[in-house]
Amino acid sequence: MKTYEVIKEEYVPCTGDLLPDRREILELQLENPAMYVQDLYRRERSVEFLATEQNGSPVIEALLEGGRKYRYIFSEV
Repeated sequence: MKTYEVIKEEYVPCTGDLLPDRREILELQLENPAMYVQDLYRRERSVEFLATEQNGSPVIEALLEGGRKYRYIFSEV
């Protein structure tokens, strides 16, 4: 297991803003960041996941119904 600093950003489509509406920073011990994000949205009817890298760190976005979007940026501690 690895320890990650996770930045969770929430985007709400109604605001029309390109900046996140909410942001929180977490410290988590995880085996697999992608599985962690998928488990969070297991009960959603419709969700699409996009995985990229930013400066060598995993970035995973969850796109939900209604245009809601959550971005998780993982940095190993």
